[in-house]
Amino acid sequence: MTEEESAEFQRELAKTFFLSILKDLGEIDESLSDYEIKVLIQRALSHHPTLQVEWGQMDRFGQNTLLVRYQNNLLLIEVSPLINTIRILWNEYKNTNA
Repeated sequence: MTEEESAEFQRELAKTFFLSILKDLGEIDESLSDYEIKVLIQRALSHHPTLQVEWGQMDRFGQNTLLVRYQNNLLLIEVSPLINTIRILWNEYKNTNA
């Protein structure tokens, strides 16, 4: 994969991820639990056709580690900061629009 192809893949993935998260959040009326956010994250990444996404075993990878397979590569993502950010932003949004 060339540098240009890699940059295009990253842009496409970010766009798919954020649009999916925003769409799913738009359908929620209450506060979000960490589990619900994890489901949103996995679903958002699963929309990309070239990725295989699953949660790592807690005893091997920790509580919030996402395994993302792309071609012959495996990416381990610790998503605790992302979960916290989504929860905080969502709760602030709901509080200001209540």
